[in-house]
Amino acid sequence: MKGALAGAWLLGLGIVTWRQVKGGAHLPVPGALLAVTGLFAVLGVVVDVVPRSGTFVIVTAYGLDVAGVFNLWPQGLGGQVQQAAAAGTGGQPSSSTATA
Repeated sequence: MKGALAGAWLLGLGIVTWRQVKGGAHLPVPGALLAVTGLFAVLGVVVDVVPRSGTFVIVTAYGLDVAGVFNLWPQGLGGQVQQAAAAGTGGQPSSSTATA
């Protein structure tokens, strides 16, 4: 179990690093890597405290990695949520909104 969780942690660090290098041409700030490490450390503590939760925690850890690959969290569906919001009214009230 601990090997699988360590693999998910390393994969998560790799995803964060890859996204930062690809998007900004620089290494991620230490806080980003610390946040990922803290998240997987908490998952490790959960496995230690409740050993029967091991399979669930491992699936959750790799699920978070998959979400990171698809950029689902925290930016939302590969940025589609922000694109849809930007394509909206641009802060102007829509014609269906009544103004007082």
